[in-house]
Amino acid sequence: MNALKSFLCRHKKQVIIILILLALILFSYLIYLTKTISANLALMANPPETTPYYPEYPKVDTSGPDGALIQKGEYVAKMGDCIACHTDTPNKGPTFAGGLAMPTPFGTIYTHNITPDQKTGIGSWSEAEFVKAVRHGISPTHQYYYPAFPFIFFNQLTDEDLHALKVYLDAIPAVSQENKANTMVFPFNIRFMQLGWRLMFFHPKPAGYVNDPAQTPEWNRGAYIVEGPGHCAMCHTPSYVLLSDKIPLGAPIHKYNLAGSNVSGAYAPNISKSALGTVDNAKITRVFTHNELIGGGTVVGGMAEVNRDSLHYLTPEDLNSIATYIKSVDSQTPPKPKSSGGPGAGTYGTYCAGCHATGAGGAPKFGDAAAWDPLIAQGMPTLYNNAIKGLNAMPPKGSCASCTDQEIKDAVDYMTNAAEGNSGAATAAPAIPAPKPLTIADGKAIYTDNCAVCHNSGFKNAPKPGDMNAFKPIIAQGFEKTFLQTVNGHGDHPARGACDSCSDAELKAAVQYMMQSSTNDQNYSLW
Repeated sequence: MNALKSFLCRHKKQVIIILILLALILFSYLIYLTKTISANLALMANPPETTPYYPEYPKVDTSGPDGALIQKGEYVAKMGDCIACHTDTPNKGPTFAGGLAMPTPFGTIYTHNITPDQKTGIGSWSEAEFVKAVRHGISPTHQYYYPAFPFIFFNQLTDEDLHALKVYLDAIPAVSQENKANTMVFPFNIRFMQLGWRLMFFHPKPAGYVNDPAQTPEWNRGAYIVEGPGHCAMCHTPSYVLLSDKIPLGAPIHKYNLAGSNVSGAYAPNISKSALGTVDNAKITRVFTHNELIGGGTVVGGMAEVNRDSLHYLTPEDLNSIATYIKSVDSQTPPKPKSSGGPGAGTYGTYCAGCHATGAGGAPKFGDAAAWDPLIAQGMPTLYNNAIKGLNAMPPKGSCASCTDQEIKDAVDYMTNAAEGNSGAATAAPAIPAPKPLTIADGKAIYTDNCAVCHNSGFKNAPKPGDMNAFKPIIAQGFEKTFLQTVNGHGDHPARGACDSCSDAELKAAVQYMMQSSTNDQNYSLW
């Protein structure tokens, strides 16, 4: 200790310089990491449009002595919807050959080839290695898999189902397709660092589902499918997050089990007792087999893919068991979303934006006056009633079973006011206190917090405020068109700049700041 003190005293100046340099390096890396995560979030919020493609399950010879076991394994694969992740559907890749890009805030993960090819697939894996991978998320080379692979749910698979699944995957046609390397940023590319995540969210978790003797066989079968191979909580349960709700950790919060969550900008609805406790099993199972939403409308988006690839293959008995179980799940209600955008903005961002931001399922697009005008003309009471009770593809309350009628009305007001420029036909809406007008100075702060990560770095040619040449065509098209493109998305620019929590007023102020900073002969302060 004395020697160390003596050394520090003799080299105090050099030590201080080294510490300052290390601090600068760490600070620079944190800035880089923040920008990288923000850029990845922007890409996740604005995925490339692709033509819907549904891969087919491969034909397998079941005439041999293992025929029944192969058929059972195929059924397990369909329960787990393995085809959805292990097939590069956007590029119409071979079934089960992997290569699907799964963007995360920390980089992109590519799924593995699980065909029996000896070099690129899992044909050389022993059954023990396969079980270790599926149940524990550990590869044959002893590396941790990322929790994008739902091993925390597959951990519940029984020995019999795992054996059948391996026999089936060994029987499907082998496809030689090299696995793509993940592109995760440091330190998230160091797989061993997931040990901390596992200690918090996975260990110790006993493998294999154990029946609850207090429940019926039907309930236990439903619990096994939902909490095991079906991994329903991966979408329908809120996850623990890192700093922001946009950075989920892939670890479901059990007290909110199946109570609804946001997934990639869409809302996976509450499917627990509080939402479905009084609904007939037959109505629930028709959601899976006929894409019929409870209360009317058609299933769209990710759940339609789950139905197509997985649930509609299950037996009526298993589907009824699923309905029985989820109706019994008594979970706490997740906290209501918070937003600075005034009444209705948080409800819209969490439960409505998934359809209304993009026009999915025929939903009138946010801010599109032409789409909203004929609806507003019907009168606000009619709009409120439709939103609360459901209409066409829209489920009752937009699937927000915990929302009050007033919260739904506030969300309707928020959308109609946006379409009408905060005036006009939405006169029947309850009075909403006018927010304090935002200035261009406010817009600069909003820009710094939400827009600078792309515009300062020129990500995907995003123009930097002050670059008059880059902003010249933007200035020429006018403020109104630029603002609408910011709200609705345009080209590589995601809707709302991927800032779902930003109100229209905040986005407007940010646009004002950027345009005012990039011209000498315009005044945007009056907009």
